[in-house]
Amino acid sequence: MDSRNPLNPYSESPSYSYLLHSQNFQYGSYPSTQYPSEIPPYSSQQPDGPPEREDPAVASKERRQWTPADDEVVISAWLNTSKDAVVGNEQKSGTFWKRVAEYYESTPHAKESGEPREWLHIKQRWQKINDLTNNFCGAYSAAERQITSGQSETDVLKMAYDIYYADHKRKFNLEYAWCVLRFERSTFTQLI
Repeated sequence: MDSRNPLNPYSESPSYSYLLHSQNFQYGSYPSTQYPSEIPPYSSQQPDGPPEREDPAVASKERRQWTPADDEVVISAWLNTSKDAVVGNEQKSGTFWKRVAEYYESTPHAKESGEPREWLHIKQRWQKINDLTNNFCGAYSAAERQITSGQSETDVLKMAYDIYYADHKRKFNLEYAWCVLRFERSTFTQLI
């Protein structure tokens, strides 16, 4: 008959007990580099915090911010690639954006900056620039419709900023992009 307690199926059987006691493990028999002194071997307790990485090559990369100069190169790359008369923009999205990234990487600005940017990141940045600039173009058009006698271009621009802020609850900070793209409305509103 089974020597285990029928009410407790997890009680030790003779063979399990024998296995535990036959392995002459003693606390402290391992070097301190393997087990911390306050945690016994085979304990369910975990040491405080995860182990730190010592290899600097494995450390995570810091997120690179987009500068106005980067944005201008992205805009230029998008415009030059989308207006290419030979190839045109009638191509698959991935192919188009890879061509935009190649153009971006071939510029002196990108070569000076060091690390290349992936085509997907360039696409995402263009979409953000496009969305924000389109929104500001709408605000500028609304400001132009409200022009009164004696208002200058500066007054219209200030009113456009006010309209943009009222609509979106944030300041428009891509005026440099808007200045490049404002006369390209028919082109840059077509998102790839």
